Amino acid sequence: MESINEVISLSSEILLENMKSEEYQQDLIIAIFYKYLSNKIEKENNKKLFKYNINFQEAFDDENNEFYGKKIKEESLKELGYFIKPENLYTNIITNKNILLKMDNAIKEIEFQDKKLSNLFTDINFQNLEINEETFKEVLKSIDSINFKDNDQFNDLMKSLMKKSYTPPEISLLLSKIVYMKNKILNNVYDAACGSCSTLLKLKENQEVINYYGQEFDKTNYTIGIINLIMHDILPKNIHIYHEDSTISQRQLPLMDTIVSHPPFLKKWAASKELLKEKRFRNYKKLPPKSKADFAFIETMIFNLKKDGIMAVAIPQGVLFRANAEKEIRKNFILNNYIDCVIGLPEKIFYKNIPTCIIVFKKNRDKNEDILFIDASQYYEKSNSLNNLRNSDIDRIVETYRNKEEIEKYSHLASTQEILNNDYNLNIKLYVNTYQQKDKIDVSETLEEINKIEKKIKSLNAEQKLLIDQIINYPNN
Repeated sequence: MESINEVISLSSEILLENMKSEEYQQDLIIAIFYKYLSNKIEKENNKKLFKYNINFQEAFDDENNEFYGKKIKEESLKELGYFIKPENLYTNIITNKNILLKMDNAIKEIEFQDKKLSNLFTDINFQNLEINEETFKEVLKSIDSINFKDNDQFNDLMKSLMKKSYTPPEISLLLSKIVYMKNKILNNVYDAACGSCSTLLKLKENQEVINYYGQEFDKTNYTIGIINLIMHDILPKNIHIYHEDSTISQRQLPLMDTIVSHPPFLKKWAASKELLKEKRFRNYKKLPPKSKADFAFIETMIFNLKKDGIMAVAIPQGVLFRANAEKEIRKNFILNNYIDCVIGLPEKIFYKNIPTCIIVFKKNRDKNEDILFIDASQYYEKSNSLNNLRNSDIDRIVETYRNKEEIEKYSHLASTQEILNNDYNLNIKLYVNTYQQKDKIDVSETLEEINKIEKKIKSLNAEQKLLIDQIINYPNN
């Protein structure tokens, strides 16, 4: 049995000889996902059927189907959230003669408890891949050798394949720690640009989460996001991910306990004036510019935040100080007392090397409560590709935020009046002074030192001249 990483490496080598990486990424992920579902349903049902001296596949034989098969299907849909026919198990598919056709049909025949997932794989067509069947069969066989020891291996798969569209794990971890609420069950969590749902999934490491809500415009990321949730044991009935652009699609959602997000930076969007009629945008009077949807994502999410909820968003620092419509929106947030904390992040944390911050929002802040500014830009581990936040860096940010602590050259509590004096500019440098004053130069002492050095040079030059003269005038033997 092999790890996911070993299989990725082998499969990528085989596939790259025949097609570009972006052409096979989703298909490789879906094949691994189907292998996981197949393994799980067979393994879980074999445990149940052991005492009856039959296995999952035998339960659907003619003589057993009426008594065992129907019950197993019903329980699988209820407890696992899906059902796969025995003949469609992964190990049976890869021994089939028409393997690509069989794979296409089997994936589309998965029965989900939640009917809205029925169309999840309608676009999958392994037969249309520009690769011959024998080559792809080799890849599918390598996938059959995967040992699913823990679900986090799937995170490694997505990180290696999705790269630039994948939120760095330490950022997801930081967001989840910032919004942590002790002893609270999160009924509803949300991300308006959920991608692979890796950021949402970090929440379940510290708190119990019931329902996962998200919107994602990219079809591949949407599919992978649902796959990721299911592979982390989230039942389909608790998955509410929609394939749409949240900035222009108004969806009726329940109010959220917690929101975490890393929207696509500086994304263009269709800022139609008609959107100003919607409640989420109406109070801000102006729409964000068409060239930058950053505030459109924020407005959409804060509209869906509970009164006692908390929201943390990784966003370009430009939202802190850009003018015109964005200034008016920012001013509205400040006057409504929604902004709780602004955190400056190090450079090269994301593939798009844009100065980035995290903004924390709450709707139940005390009147006249100060806004905390943290400049964490100098605390990180350097790397050739992306810089990394270390655990100590994350812990320092989180502790400073929780304690609302002022630390020299690191954090500052700014009053509304102080922000008003800066014309609603939230540029972190205006509030946290990280300037390191250099030691003053004693001019007279420096001149004296220069004088000593010049005398020494003069003395050495004289000695050098004397030695040269002695060598030149030395008598020949």
